[in-house]
Amino acid sequence: MVTISPPDRRGNAISFVQSGLFLSLFLMALSTVTDNKTAQDINAFIGINSTIAQDKKDLITDIIATFPESNADLRWRWSSRLVLKSDIGSHIINNSVIKSLNLQVNHCDGTESPEELAKTLNRMVEEDSGGAIHDTFEADEFEDGFQAVAITMLYFRARWRSAPTVLNGTRLFRDADGTPPRTVPMIRINDVMRYANIQDWGCQAIEISYATPGLSLLILVPDGTSLRDVAHQLTLTNLTKIVDRMEPIRIGVSMPLYTLRMTLLLPSKLQSMGMHSLFNWSDGTQKDLRLSHAIQRIMFWAEAGRNAFKDDGIEWDSTPELELVVDRPYLFFVRWHNITLMNGNFVL
Repeated sequence: MVTISPPDRRGNAISFVQSGLFLSLFLMALSTVTDNKTAQDINAFIGINSTIAQDKKDLITDIIATFPESNADLRWRWSSRLVLKSDIGSHIINNSVIKSLNLQVNHCDGTESPEELAKTLNRMVEEDSGGAIHDTFEADEFEDGFQAVAITMLYFRARWRSAPTVLNGTRLFRDADGTPPRTVPMIRINDVMRYANIQDWGCQAIEISYATPGLSLLILVPDGTSLRDVAHQLTLTNLTKIVDRMEPIRIGVSMPLYTLRMTLLLPSKLQSMGMHSLFNWSDGTQKDLRLSHAIQRIMFWAEAGRNAFKDDGIEWDSTPELELVVDRPYLFFVRWHNITLMNGNFVL
């Protein structure tokens, strides 16, 4: 992320959203249909000690059973797909762990042109996302052919518990020290939120509730414009250390209005984390499952919604105890009770 960002913005990289949870679930299921060496690599990556397929099936089933369901306040879709050449992986479809994840297994006959293959895969992602996510694959990605394509997709659009106010005009956004001034449209939410001033981390933590009980957006806002120190602290601990310090108070928070569409190409990232065999055809047999492509598509909304108000200068809600303007890059975590469904950061 940092290396592909403009030179004056490499302190914070770029906006992104990802889901380690859904990638881990996908890999966990995949580990039960791979060879032993690849399964060991996957187990080490996701931190699962058990090699018993039933244990993995039970864990996947238990986690999925806790997920929220789409309703009038939450549009929530997720899917996992594995698209194989017709002569690969016929045993995978009936695997019980694969079924527990509702992982869709599709086959292509391997004779398609790159354009036909990209079109077919794009149609699958569009169907899974309800028509919201387009143009996931390009034809030139398949000029060298394909063996197996892994796809995880998430679409998240939720209504806030307290109707926000759409602020007039735009507000200055302090993207990084020394960069040209940038502006962003904002909304203001006045609600009882969980809050903590984490002075030893140099940030403030705010948890804003969605209308669906148990669903929230936790954001970490640095005191300055750099995310580096806060991100570093997170590598040394976990969110529980922050959540345990938070207390409910009424806050008026003004925050950017945006939608993030993210495409994560996974092969190089996973290989750099030790999962070489899953993508290495030279060390496998014809029957061993190997991925030639792997991708995660996410669409995340931080929006006003249909229940928002226009800014008329009148404060209709109770007076907040604290006003906070999120006018700089921040980290965010979409939380379902104690599970992080997805996370990322927002940078202009």
